[in-house]
Amino acid sequence: MARGAKAFAEQIPRGHSSVADHLRRSASNTVLLLAEGANRRGAAEKRQRFVESRGEAGETAAACDLVIALEIGSPSQAQSTKQYAARLAAMLTKLIQRLT
Repeated sequence: MARGAKAFAEQIPRGHSSVADHLRRSASNTVLLLAEGANRRGAAEKRQRFVESRGEAGETAAACDLVIALEIGSPSQAQSTKQYAARLAAMLTKLIQRLT
């Protein structure tokens, strides 16, 4: 997802760099928080990082929706990135449930 989001963000016009930057950051944060949670020892700490990671995945999808709404990027590429974000969010939801 992060690789796809980066490639997608690079195609967003300069006048919308804040959207592109948010897309890159939220996709990267999804991965980083997932890794951080995986390396925590306690269930509560793991769960919290996974919840945060899932939130970042949601922000990635929202940034894709914004790109579509503002007509500043490829709708098909936005949908593809959103699908990756949804798959990650589903995976994280299961991980969170197992830690509850």
